[in-house]
Amino acid sequence: MRESFAGRHILVTGVSGFLGKVWLAWLLQEVPDVGRITVLLRGKKGQGAEQRFLRILASSPVLRALRQRHRGNYAEFMHDKIRMVEGELGQPWLGLGEAAAKRLAASVDVVVHFAGMTDFEPDPRQALAINVLGSLHISDLAALSQGKRMVYVSTAYVAGNVSGEIPERIEVGRSPNGTPFSPSEEFEALQAICQQSSTRSERIGAASERARRLGWPNIYTYTKALSEHLLAARADLHLTIVRPTIVESALRFPFPGWNEGVNTSAPLVWLLSSSFCRFPSRAHHRFDVIPVDAVARATSVITALALKDRSEAVYHLATSSINPMSFGRAIDLTALASRRMHDRKSRSSLEKRILKHLDAYAVDGDRPSRLGLPFLRANARQLRDRLQALLAEKRLRSLLGDSLGSRVEDKLRRLSMACKNTERRWGQMEEMLRLYRPFIHDKDYLFQTRHIREAYAQLNAEDRRRFAFGVEGIDWRHYWLEVQIPGLERWSLPLLRGEKVEGDPPLEGFEERWLDLQQAAFARPVVPSRAVSVG
Repeated sequence: MRESFAGRHILVTGVSGFLGKVWLAWLLQEVPDVGRITVLLRGKKGQGAEQRFLRILASSPVLRALRQRHRGNYAEFMHDKIRMVEGELGQPWLGLGEAAAKRLAASVDVVVHFAGMTDFEPDPRQALAINVLGSLHISDLAALSQGKRMVYVSTAYVAGNVSGEIPERIEVGRSPNGTPFSPSEEFEALQAICQQSSTRSERIGAASERARRLGWPNIYTYTKALSEHLLAARADLHLTIVRPTIVESALRFPFPGWNEGVNTSAPLVWLLSSSFCRFPSRAHHRFDVIPVDAVARATSVITALALKDRSEAVYHLATSSINPMSFGRAIDLTALASRRMHDRKSRSSLEKRILKHLDAYAVDGDRPSRLGLPFLRANARQLRDRLQALLAEKRLRSLLGDSLGSRVEDKLRRLSMACKNTERRWGQMEEMLRLYRPFIHDKDYLFQTRHIREAYAQLNAEDRRRFAFGVEGIDWRHYWLEVQIPGLERWSLPLLRGEKVEGDPPLEGFEERWLDLQQAAFARPVVPSRAVSVG
């Protein structure tokens, strides 16, 4: 592994995201001989790309171990290994201009593309710009590089609306339901939808219909798959596709339980830990969760093979065919974790007793339920309407007197507001379950993983130990109760409650030292090098 990366120049996107950040930290920690990593990053509203990047380096918990290892030399180490280029994936030449993009590409050995939009039902304009155009624009740069190599991180769920064993392959121009299609014509059709539809809902409706017609459940899988087909059709690119399943809390690196943002299982765990207990899913279907550090290690191995021009076309990074966990098991473990959470919280003894007996369980989503979300939502709305009608009559004060009537009216207003909030919350849950239904209820996926297992077989014993895929021996009970749920409680569930999650305190003096090193680097005479800086 070290020999494969030694002196190499890697261009990477998406390091501000959950997986990309863990991969970057892992590579820097385990393969310090890597020549240069150029990070492509864009600014955010109110925050420039450089400011955003320095904040990641100075305070992200993912890089905590590297900050502790290098201590006073951390800025020097990172500045020696990393360059940041401000760019925009949605723009031709990444917004750098053709000349600068070609200068950057000249020394790149491999492009690793993590960046992407993961919302299931986004505005197609955003999905087109990030998932499709972004992939095409970064692949243009990869095609100009000396190795013409690109590692594209997609999703295993480009498999679409199918059940059963999913092979590690891509058949360009054939959709999940077997319909032949032209990737370039489909790309043009999506562009037309984004240009011609005037409202967001119209664009979502039209793009979703095209996705369903071809066998993809939503805009996310549709646009990621379309990118795969467009990239795989290029003759000027050595493409390697990495398809992880549901990427969740770290098992060990950077530390157990690390998570970030609201990933796939966080809303499900949040829902299962509430009073809602009839969960529409198939208990025997596989819940293909994989720790983020396992994906980062495997992507490093795949990238090393790509650098040797020995990688396969497609790799699944999954647990369903190696060490499967079912939805029924995940629901039971979440219920157990939820009872532990309720015991720790400051609730009354009555609340604790009630919540302990509201364990979630899997139900058939095709059968109407008197305890399902539509029923509960309708009853909350009906109660709110009756309370509002009672308040509108203004008879309580005449019946009960001014003092008592005023207090009762105040309580009824609060109850009416609670009903409104409950109806809205249940509506959000209903919408979330609609989006998740293909993956938790309708289809049962079994992803082949032969290619990643063969990749590990090529490593020497030391590298197999250090870069182990490591999913075969996961104890799902331990992982779910002691790693996943605590990680979500700390890093993800507060975001669903509208709370802020704090990172590490910024490393004192880091930004100033970095800027000094940057200024010194620009002041030095230019010496020809394989790794160039664009800025």
